[in-house]
Amino acid sequence: MSKNNCAMVAQNLISNEGVGVKGVWHRPNSSERERNLDELRIVLDEFKEAGINLVFLETFYHGMTIYKTDLVDYHIKLQDFEYGEYPDYLSAFVAEAEKRDISVYAWVQDFYIGFRDYISLVVNHPEWLLINQSGEIRHLTEGQGFGGYIFLDPANPEVRDFLISVYDDILTKHPGIKGLNLDYIRYPISEIDMGTDTGYTKISMLEFAEKHKIAVDENTSISEFNKTILSEGLVEEWTSHRAFYVTGFVERVHKMVNEKHSGKLISTAVFAEIGQTYELKKQNIKVWLDNGYVDFVTPMVYFYEADQIFESVSKMKSICGDIPCYTGLYTTYHNQTPNELAEHIDASKRAGANGFVLFDAAKTFFEAKEDYKSFLTLLNN
Repeated sequence: MSKNNCAMVAQNLISNEGVGVKGVWHRPNSSERERNLDELRIVLDEFKEAGINLVFLETFYHGMTIYKTDLVDYHIKLQDFEYGEYPDYLSAFVAEAEKRDISVYAWVQDFYIGFRDYISLVVNHPEWLLINQSGEIRHLTEGQGFGGYIFLDPANPEVRDFLISVYDDILTKHPGIKGLNLDYIRYPISEIDMGTDTGYTKISMLEFAEKHKIAVDENTSISEFNKTILSEGLVEEWTSHRAFYVTGFVERVHKMVNEKHSGKLISTAVFAEIGQTYELKKQNIKVWLDNGYVDFVTPMVYFYEADQIFESVSKMKSICGDIPCYTGLYTTYHNQTPNELAEHIDASKRAGANGFVLFDAAKTFFEAKEDYKSFLTLLNN
């Protein structure tokens, strides 16, 4: 597709009721461009000029926050920076974004807390950590380059209470935030037949044993528990058991937001392949949608080809019903061309999406090898 054709796609999208939401996922100080208030404002100006009207701002990630609170550590990568009259990064970003008519959602990583074993959540709360079937806290199906990712245990009520308190705190202290974008709202990728299964904490194993009347007690080893699941033919029930914890947490987030932060919206980053997602990550997305626990979805349609994107978004729309869908596109992260970005956005729109969100801001603007901004600016209407 030539530049002229790229412009034609933009004009067609605008003529056909526009593209709706134009968003990005953004990690604070990505590319080292937000070390002070002036630099942060320049970044937001870039977003505004490109027509970005929604930012999922990574607010709780790697087990730390981007604002100052007594509940959890302020992110180590922001501690040396000052933001003028604002007490912390999040306060500055939300206030300055509002001046530019950009909606900000707190993108939170839920059960995933990164790979650093020296952060306070790991050091002070080892009983909160998720255990795999090898008895380890590092899950090598994800983050192998970092020694394996570390997750909190969805079965632990203290974990769930902690996360709810953090999200409540975020929305209470920063009323300009429009809502939450739930990410890593799941278990790590795991397969019992591959020896990579997860969820083998005492709480989870004992509650499963009680539910299914199997001989498991405090002294039962992970290996013994695992053999019992297999010998009793309870693999599907074990998957359902863990998915139940995740769904219960999504329901609690929904209830907390509705009761304490009326008008704030909940969204979630999910995959369109709901069967595989349920088996590998214990996400029962259909239940979340059917029960109205989320207000819109951001399916991660991370494909290279426009036809794949059209098919995946169409599939998600058939599941979502009337719930808005903003397609998560990986085009810029893949370093594809602006022409391909145009094709991907067009495919997403034709499939019925209500807008798109690009992963991520750094690869779209600050580390981009291509001029994506010019095409995005064409979509302004």
